[in-house]
Amino acid sequence: MQKHSSEQGFTLIELIVVIVILGILAAFAIPRFVNLQNDARRSVLQGVSGSLQAAAALAYSKALVSTPVQTGSSGTISVPGAGTNGTVALAFGYPTGASISTMLQDTTNFGVSATTAAATFWPTSAGNSASCNVVYTAATSSVGAGSAPTVATNSSDCS
Repeated sequence: MQKHSSEQGFTLIELIVVIVILGILAAFAIPRFVNLQNDARRSVLQGVSGSLQAAAALAYSKALVSTPVQTGSSGTISVPGAGTNGTVALAFGYPTGASISTMLQDTTNFGVSATTAAATFWPTSAGNSASCNVVYTAATSSVGAGSAPTVATNSSDCS
């Protein structure tokens, strides 16, 4: 009788080739997964942008139905839980930069810089707040250009 010695398993060369292939795949896959944080921050900025636009539209609606109508160069409306003691300052019926910044509920994860004319919001986890932010600019007139606030998103560097 003959004995057949059939060994099963990988040779050292095959093992090294598999490890090298896995290393190459990891080198391409890891940067893609790391970039997900940047994508998440950009998505959050889009959400903040939409929320600011909706808040401005709702405030304008409330300014139109209030007595007296609050669509002049200055005015206030009452919004429980927002602004200073529930009072939101308006410019041409829309929240000012300073008053819309007081409506931010999440002060842990977002930074805010505000003046009467504009408010800038940025995620505190972003390394560069100058290149990863949303800027709300208050209305500057009641008709034509500047009659509604603008909301601009800058997500060029949200790392």
